[in-house]
Amino acid sequence: MLLSRSTKIFFNAFFSLLVLGIIYAEKNQLELMEVSALRLETPDKNLPARIQVIDQARIEQSGATDIVGLLRKEANLQVRSTSGNSARSTISMGGFGENGQLRTLVLLDGHRLNAIDMSAINWYSIPLALVESIEVIRGGQSATYGNHAVGGIIKINTKLPKVEPTASIEANAGSFDSFSARGVYSQRIGEIGLTIFGDRVESDGYRVNGDHQTEAGGLRLDWGGESDWRGYLSWGLSDSEFGLPGSLNASQLLVDRRQTTSPNDRVEERSSLGRAGLSYEINENWSFENRLGYQDRDVDEQFYGSWGSYLAEKVYQTFSYSPALYYNTNDANWRFGFDFSDADVDSKSKSYNSFSSSFSDSLNLYKRRTSAFLMSTRLDISDEWNFNGNIRLERAENSGDFDLKKDEWAGGIGLTREFEGVDRIYGSIRRFYRYPAMDEYLTFGTFNPDLMPENGYEVELGIDWIFEQIFLGGRIFQQWMEDEIMYESFSNRNLPKNRRFGIDFSLDWQITETIRSGLNYEYVRATFEDGTYSGLNYAGSRVPLVPEGLLRLFTELRPIDSFFLSLGASYVGESFRGSDFSNSESKLEDYWLFDLGVNYQLSESATLFGGVENLLNEEYFSTAYVSAFSPTAYYPGEGRKATLGLRYSF
Repeated sequence: MLLSRSTKIFFNAFFSLLVLGIIYAEKNQLELMEVSALRLETPDKNLPARIQVIDQARIEQSGATDIVGLLRKEANLQVRSTSGNSARSTISMGGFGENGQLRTLVLLDGHRLNAIDMSAINWYSIPLALVESIEVIRGGQSATYGNHAVGGIIKINTKLPKVEPTASIEANAGSFDSFSARGVYSQRIGEIGLTIFGDRVESDGYRVNGDHQTEAGGLRLDWGGESDWRGYLSWGLSDSEFGLPGSLNASQLLVDRRQTTSPNDRVEERSSLGRAGLSYEINENWSFENRLGYQDRDVDEQFYGSWGSYLAEKVYQTFSYSPALYYNTNDANWRFGFDFSDADVDSKSKSYNSFSSSFSDSLNLYKRRTSAFLMSTRLDISDEWNFNGNIRLERAENSGDFDLKKDEWAGGIGLTREFEGVDRIYGSIRRFYRYPAMDEYLTFGTFNPDLMPENGYEVELGIDWIFEQIFLGGRIFQQWMEDEIMYESFSNRNLPKNRRFGIDFSLDWQITETIRSGLNYEYVRATFEDGTYSGLNYAGSRVPLVPEGLLRLFTELRPIDSFFLSLGASYVGESFRGSDFSNSESKLEDYWLFDLGVNYQLSESATLFGGVENLLNEEYFSTAYVSAFSPTAYYPGEGRKATLGLRYSF
């Protein structure tokens, strides 16, 4: 891609800062920072997988106002949006295109947020002020985490109360009449800890009918200290409303890329989420824990078009229970666990067909009960070598309008070794799976009992290397997948075998005490191996909507202790349009997005922060789909967005 003049100017500035930092470092022999400030710290260095941890400091310095923006910047994940904002964005990793979010598991304090259908996660229902850290684990992790953990996992960990009472409030405003305000209070008295939080986010949105409003709040109780018992209880509520601006064709884009083709399409969502946990240390070797989860969601949808109208009310209820027994020694760790979940969707809909002038009503009930046994171990083979192994056996029982049972299994083995000068190397072999979402079984009300779960194998080799002020981490992987589910020829189908070869790595360089720079890069080549499907030969074709590369560059400056400046650039490579399995259409163009973030410490308690996303106001497409009966449907990405806010802690 030829770089525009403005893009070249940005790159010149970006690398000029980098060179100045190197020169400054050579002239001033400053003390090295702690390694922990440089690297992406892993919770367990013995886990044979690539893990990135976004800690509290990174969250505050990022300038992000929501989790989606944070993950885009800090983890270099692929983000798509059909509304032009973060409200219902889909996040994927590992080279998955259409419906990639179904292959990324999202956990909140260990409790899964993925629904049993294809509905997107409401990211605004998770207040960023409540988040302590986020772990991004790449690769198929079904043996440990079960369904959806095909491309990777996003683990969101909330803050725990401290002995000293802490509180923070913040507010920010910005482009498109956006505004957010959030607050958190926590305190521990004896063995009891209390956390209270609240959050409000609203915006008119980049596109007409792209507005969104969310209010969320809740509390958490923690107990435990000197005793062998520990536990927590939390409850959160959220109320959201979104506009759905719809897709645009090529001619509509030329007129106004911010217009809407669906001015009346709306979604309202109300949800409550309860979580509880209890653990007990039996003795120095044995312990057990229990996790309970309950989620209730009410979703109202309304869609209008030349074809007619569709109104739906959906009620989601999910209950989960996960007990586990642990045995730990100096040389080995064992876990024996059981995962149980019971989820159902009660859907009522009313539609009007303008072509036949007819009305129709629908009442559907879907229920999925899953039960799984899992076992994992970590063994210290020697002072340097560690072995990891796990296995999971799971049954999914689907009932309601149809009855269907599916059994699956996952497993893996891995080795890690620590070296002098090299933090660690690791290798692993895994089997993974994903059950079809409940609405993937249905197409226009027709049930497909032959739809099979996705499954496959993955081989991964990785390294984390530290040299003085430089951290380098990376992996190379090969994934073979069978029965991947995609929408093709008016139904969801199991497509021919495909494989993914990928490389991703991170470079983090603390040039001086005041200048830090680095990059994150991911390359995935996803191709169909063989097979003819629906009269088309897919052999050698690229899987649609998988970018040829993702790149994140950043430079951070701290000239004085109270001032922090970050400059970033994100690149998304070309990809074939959604549903273009034969690769016969032109590709979606690649694009660069630049961002700027600023933090200024006004006082010990007050911080002024702000930022600009899509600094150069790049016109790009978040996603696009082809159809044999209509022009390509484009979904424009969000334009330049500036925010300014104030955070006060006391």
